[in-house]
Formats: sequence, structure tokens, C-alpha cells
Amino acid sequence: MKRLLIILVFGVSLWSFNFNAPPASEEVMEPSVLGDEVESDTKTGDLKKRENSTKYDKFKVQSQDEPTEIVVEHKSDVVKDIYIPSDYPKIALMVPRRVIKKYANSVADSILSYLLYSKGRFDFELFDCVDENPKHIVKTLNTIRHKGYSLVIAPMTQRGARWIAKYEKSLLIYIPTVNKKEVPLDSDNIIFGGIDYEEQIDKLLTFAGDKIAIFNDKSQLSNKIASFIKNESFSDISYEMIIKSAKINLKPYLKDNHRLDNASIFLNMPIVKTSLLASQLSVYDIKYKNLLLTQIAYNPLIFSLTQIKDRKMMYIANSIGKSDFVLKDINLLFGTNIDFAWVNYSTHLGMDYLFSHYITNSAPIFLQKVINNQVQYDIDILKPTVSSFKKIDLKL
Repeated sequence: MKRLLIILVFGVSLWSFNFNAPPASEEVMEPSVLGDEVESDTKTGDLKKRENSTKYDKFKVQSQDEPTEIVVEHKSDVVKDIYIPSDYPKIALMVPRRVIKKYANSVADSILSYLLYSKGRFDFELFDCVDENPKHIVKTLNTIRHKGYSLVIAPMTQRGARWIAKYEKSLLIYIPTVNKKEVPLDSDNIIFGGIDYEEQIDKLLTFAGDKIAIFNDKSQLSNKIASFIKNESFSDISYEMIIKSAKINLKPYLKDNHRLDNASIFLNMPIVKTSLLASQLSVYDIKYKNLLLTQIAYNPLIFSLTQIKDRKMMYIANSIGKSDFVLKDINLLFGTNIDFAWVNYSTHLGMDYLFSHYITNSAPIFLQKVINNQVQYDIDILKPTVSSFKKIDLKL
């Protein structure tokens, strides 16, 4: 334990960065927002390749503003064999601070936790690309390359992930927040760690009846999950509503709403809104069939925010597996419980894969596989009981 503390102090001394910019005007990002779509071409502009070179590629962005040239400093061919010195790995974290906000620190803590767990020397530096503007992303990637980094962790929304896949062909990049399905570009040098919500919906639909109701918030991922439900369900969608705020008066929407009777209700919202709605369904004595929740709502707060009767017919899809207890303890020093924080958990999976395949050549500590550049998650269906989550045996 003494050795671990020494390593921790040493690691923290190496890790010095600060977010000094004023907070953005939009809401703090919740897990349900990490899958934001790429903006339309009228907003982001068409990107046209203008010139090729063995040393750099040039792209021209045509937008509503003045045309901007983007210079990507790499060879056109993908670098498949990346050499990384095992005795002193250099890890770069690239974050669009204004977009992911609180997740910038969270992902950084997860990376540092894994590096401390590995008990070796390392060079870890954060690079702030501010937002997901393609010019800012490419400029930051060029800076990372110039400083000698080969491995990059890049927590992005779908928009940022697509720009990276379009431009970057040489750095080895892990994107913990986006599933490969959401980026329609093949890039051998990019690995994705985002959860597959479509597969979670498939599992949850096995518990659905002939009647389905959907409650969303205003996030794009919530709407996307709703579209998965509509596309893959053979049941009638009897009711759909958007909960914009946890302060909303739900009485007009729930009282005597017979469209919810005997319905399987999907709650595609973070834990606070989900708990509020589950409680209000009980208050207004809605006779629903069950409540179906994705990873968004997998949170121990559900036990303090709801009553036992609210959770009686609740089923939650979860893709977070088991972690090494020492690694969990290190994370707790940074205030993170990776048993429930899926972005942090995904970051650890990526670090473990990069280390075991490119640095130490040792056995990974996590069991998840990476197939076709995407982390493969198992999906468990859990039932919150009195004070814990009980795994449902789907084979019965």
C-alpha cells in the first residue's frame, strides 16, 4: 500500500492541467448526451480535399463563413505498425472541453488511475481542442504528433468522432464514448468503446408486451434510443412524451392516462428524471406492465430516489462488467466508482487494450474483446431489489 501511495504522488506530480475557461451556456452534459449526432452540412460545411502530399494533406472547408484551410500533417497511408516504447509510454488525452465538460476531468482521472495501476513510468498530457470544430481537432492532433505521442484517448460525441475518422490516419486513437456503428467510416487506427444501445434495446424488448410507451428527455441519444424501439418492436407504441425538465408537473400527463395501462414503459432518461417518473407513476396508480431502462439509468442513486414499490417491475440493461479490485480502489481515490460510471469503465477498457496489445504485450485484465475496432460488451438485464441489483437469468 505504501508503494502504491508513492506511485500515486509521483503520478499526480506529472499530471498538471487545469480548465480555466468560463462554463459554456448550455446544460452540463449527462451520459444521455454523449451520442450527439453530426450537425447538418448547412452548419458544418462540405469538406473537399484540395491537394495531396507525402508530408501533409490539405482540405478546404466551405461554410457560411470565410473558407478555411485544414492541414493534416501525416502520410496518406494508414500506419498499421505503431512502435511504442514499453518502458516509457506516452499517452495523450484530447478533449473538446466545451462539449464534454465534466467528462474531461472524469476521463483524465480514469487514464491516470490505470497508469498508476500499471506501476510503470509514463508521460501523460492533456490537449484541449476546445470544441469539435474540425479545424481545432486537426490542429490539436498535429500538435500531439509533433510532441511525439502515438496513443491518443479522445472522448468525443459522434460529431467529433466522425471528423477524426475522416482526417486522422496515423495516430492510434481510442474513442471511449462512441460506438463504431455511429461512424460510417472505416479507420484501422481508430478503436471505439461506446456502448451499443441498439443491442440493449433488443434485450429489453424480450420483456415488452403488446403495448409500449416511451418517455424521452430532449437529448439526441434519448431520441435515438426511441427510434431503436420503434424500429425493432413489433408492439404498438401507445404513448410517447418528452420530459424536458425534472421540475415539470407530470399530473396532466399521467393522471387517468389509460394509454399507459398494461404498457411496457421505456424510460430513456438519466437517473433523476427516471426516478421522478417512476415515483409519479406509482402516485397516480398507473397499472403498467413493467419499466424498461438502458445504461443511462444504471446508477445506485435509484435506491435512494425511488421506493421499493416503484422498482418492483423495473428492468435495467447493463454493459459494465467486473473490474480488478485494486484498480477500483485507485479510482475511488479520484472519487469515481467504475462499477457504475460507464464512460470511465470504457476508458479503462481502452487503456487495457492499448497496453496489452501495443505496450506491455501482456494478458489484459478485462475480459471484453475488441472485434473490428469496437469493444464488445456483454449485456446483462438487472432488477433493482431492496438495496442491490439482481441479475436476471435470460435462459430461463
